[in-house]
Amino acid sequence: MVDLRRFVALTCVVLSAAAALAGCASAPSYRFVDPAQKDMRYDGFLAYGAFADVAIEAAFEQALCDRLFAAGHACTSMLAAAPPTRQQDAASRHAASRASGAQATIVIELADMHTTSRRVIGQGRVAYNVRVIDNAGQQVTAQFAFDTAESARRSVPKQADALARRIVSALQAESLLYQR
Repeated sequence: MVDLRRFVALTCVVLSAAAALAGCASAPSYRFVDPAQKDMRYDGFLAYGAFADVAIEAAFEQALCDRLFAAGHACTSMLAAAPPTRQQDAASRHAASRASGAQATIVIELADMHTTSRRVIGQGRVAYNVRVIDNAGQQVTAQFAFDTAESARRSVPKQADALARRIVSALQAESLLYQR
C-alpha cells in the first residue's frame, strides 16, 4: 500500500512539472519591445517567413496567419502579397508590405545554426528570430527570440504551428494586439 501511495505521489509531481514546463513553452525565450513603441497595437499583419525554401516559407506564413485569424486579426502571407513568380528582393518585399494594407509585418528568420554560440551554448537546437515591424513608420516595434528544445524531426507544419502559437502568445503578452 505504501508503494502505491509513493507511485501516485511521484506521478502527481511529474505531471505537475510537465504541466508547468508546457506552460513555459508558449513564452518566447527572450522578448524586446522598443520602449518608444510600448503603446502600439496592431490588428492587421503581413506574415513573412524569411526562408530560402518556398514550401517552408509557405507553411510558416500560413500557420501564423491561421493563428492570427483565430485570435480575430487580419493577416496576409508575404507569398500572397509578393508572389514568388515575380522578382523577389528587399525592395519588392518592402513595396508589398506597404501596399498590403497591413499595419505590421512579422518577419520570421531561422537563427544561424553555424555560429559558435548556437552550436555550443545553444546545443545546436533550432531557434527563431521574430521581428514585428511597424509598416507606417518602417521601424522595429518588437523582437522575439524563440529557442526550441523540440526535435527538428517534427513535420514542417507542426513546427510552423508550434512557432505560430508562441508568436501570437508573445504578441498578446506584450499587448501588441489591438483588442476589439
